[in-house]
Amino acid sequence: MIAPEEKIAEARTAYGQTIEEVLAKEPERGIYKVLGAIEVLAGSKIYQKLPTSLAERMVFAFTWMAREAHNGGFHQFFFNSAGDYWRDVLEGLVAIGDKEGLGRYREILSIFPEAAPAQERLARLEQLNALEEDDEEKVSDHFNRLNLEYFSKPFPKWELVFDYVKSHPSEFDLRKA
Repeated sequence: MIAPEEKIAEARTAYGQTIEEVLAKEPERGIYKVLGAIEVLAGSKIYQKLPTSLAERMVFAFTWMAREAHNGGFHQFFFNSAGDYWRDVLEGLVAIGDKEGLGRYREILSIFPEAAPAQERLARLEQLNALEEDDEEKVSDHFNRLNLEYFSKPFPKWELVFDYVKSHPSEFDLRKA
């Protein structure tokens, strides 16, 4: 889930050491590549167990949620370790003001008890197993329907993510990544 050292070094070389340097690359590289570099550098901080801000974890979590959803759907997101960051997706959608994405994500979460998956992967796997033992078809239908909705209209709105990053640079300390 975390980028290899070469990828981290490549991001540093191509994008810089600070959030300001990374953001300055947007005109030539575009918002998706800039956000990708931020995700790689934030992921490095997470891997090193360095303190991270919600904003850093949000970019990381949004990216991994999208990767997992595109690879195998939301069940896979919650099944894998990327699901450990489910709350950062939720709080991130609030922070960037993506109300539509937030509503859709809350609907995805609604399958879990109290609409709150466990933070730890093994506990979350137990939740998924219990849900499936109770009514496998309901769980499958829930995720399949919401996966299809996601594929036709993904979230978050990446422009809102980028706008948030640009307007909150103090929340990103990528120098130690």
